[in-house]
Formats: sequence, C-alpha cells, structure tokens
Amino acid sequence: MLYITVKLFGRTGKRGEFRDYEAEALDIFRRHGGEILVAYAPTFEENQVDRPDEIQILKIASRSDFEKFLHDPDRIKMSGERNEVIKRTEVYISEEIISY
Repeated sequence: MLYITVKLFGRTGKRGEFRDYEAEALDIFRRHGGEILVAYAPTFEENQVDRPDEIQILKIASRSDFEKFLHDPDRIKMSGERNEVIKRTEVYISEEIISY
C-alpha cells in the first residue's frame, strides 16, 4: 500500500479556487484504485508564512497504480487548468505506516 500526502497551494490563496479541478483529478485517481482518506483546509495561524490551502491524505495499492494515475491521458489533458489554479504542490509518499 502506498500512502500519499499532498499539500496544495492555490494560485491566489483564495479558499476553494481549485476545488473543481481537484474533484476531477481525484475522480481519475479513484479510477486507478486510489482512495481519499481525508482532505482538509488547514486553519491559518498568524505566524505561518507559507500555508497550504488544502492537504490531502491518499492511498493507493501500489507505486505502479500511482504511476498509471500520473500518466493517465485524462489527467495530462488537465495540466493547463491545473497551472491556472495551483501555484505549488508538495507530495510525500511512503509505504511505511508507523504504529504508535
């Protein structure tokens, strides 16, 4: 199992500006067997300089399935729209779950 944390930074920082794009992209992710565990908008703390507008915790069966999602033609067609609404994305991937 592959776990993916995605931090999304909107182009303008206006809450919800990329939700339509993400809804479509995550539908494609689901087509490849992916699951959205949680997606949330973090609260703003005054001392934060660069805060993501949305954080997603995702999982998918394998790196191969994740690569298929990344190279899906429908997802690639959306790259122009993505560049219009998302300034930056940080992605963290792990196969290791830590049990505390």
